Formats: sequence, C-alpha cells, structure tokens
Amino acid sequence: MAVERASPSSCDADLPRDMSSPDFSKSYFELFDLPQQFLLDRTLLGERYRQLQRKLHPDRFAGGTAQEQRIAVQYSGLVNQAYGVLKQPLSRALYLLGLAGMSAEEVAAQKVDGGFLIEQMELREKLESLPDLVDRETVLAHLLAEIATDIANHQAEYSTAFSAEDLLAAASACVKMQYLEKLLQEAEQVETDLLEGL
Repeated sequence: MAVERASPSSCDADLPRDMSSPDFSKSYFELFDLPQQFLLDRTLLGERYRQLQRKLHPDRFAGGTAQEQRIAVQYSGLVNQAYGVLKQPLSRALYLLGLAGMSAEEVAAQKVDGGFLIEQMELREKLESLPDLVDRETVLAHLLAEIATDIANHQAEYSTAFSAEDLLAAASACVKMQYLEKLLQEAEQVETDLLEGL
C-alpha cells in the first residue's frame, strides 16, 4: 500500500521568530505540515518533529522574555503531544475522527459485526491456552503475526472508509483496531513473561 508523501517544507512558518504569538489552534497535521489523512509518511513526520524540537530548544530563548520562554515550553509540549498522537495509527485514526466532528463516545458506540467478535474470542482463547502448550513460543509467534495482520487489515479498512468520508464505517474499523491493539498488548506481555521465564 503506497503512502502518500507530503511535500517537504522547512516548517519555518510553524514557529514564530519572537514566540510572542504562536498559533495553538492548528491541527496536529498543520503543525507538522502534513496532509490530513490516515496514511502518512512516518519518516517525514519524524523529520518535522526533530526540526520543530530544535527550534524550540530552551537555549534558543535564553535571551528572550519570560513570556517567550514560557510559550516555547508550551509549544514544545504541543509538538510532543501532536507527535505522540500522529505516530500511532490508532490514536491518529481517533484524532482524525475527532477533527471530522465525531466524539470519542460516538466512536465507542459503534457496533462491530458478530463475526469479528467471534474471531476475537478465538484469538483470546488461543492466548489463554498458551500456558498449557508444549511449544508455546511457536504458537505465540503465530498468534502475534495473526493479530498484526488483522490490525493492518482494519487499518486499510479505516483508511478506505475515511477517505470516502464514511465516518461510521471508519469508526467501526477504529473500534476493531482498539480491540486488536488491546489483545496485541496482552500477547506481547505474555511473550515478555515467557522470555523472562527462560
């Protein structure tokens, strides 16, 4: 799946020279000068993040007023928060739905089909049965791969729905991603426990 790249820019406009009036109303995508879409260039996101952080380094404002120093700290906090949201597909998906006017409660209220719920129960049963298996590491590796594939499939489902402005379908895909991310975290914890038990 191709990832659309935003055109490179210096991001100089994102940070006022005197820090007296930064624009805190920008979306996280605007802050990093990236297109407002689910698929993004993570390398470019990282470059823009490092660029903004260099501009916000406290040494750059050592000679500034107390207000400029305070605003630089606040702006740096905003950049960190924005980067944290945009770099993770699930939080980025939820953020995009929020920008489109859908509340977290509306997203959480979306129904998922029964087939998906049955798949989740089966995956969870596999995870819970691991302690009783002889070849736990191999089964866990397959389970982790299966969950990762399912997450990727639902990310593609979300991207297609969001691009088509079908917010309900995008929200439903987002709920599925949330289920799977939680299961993945639990499976990774089991993997950690197994490794520590070796």
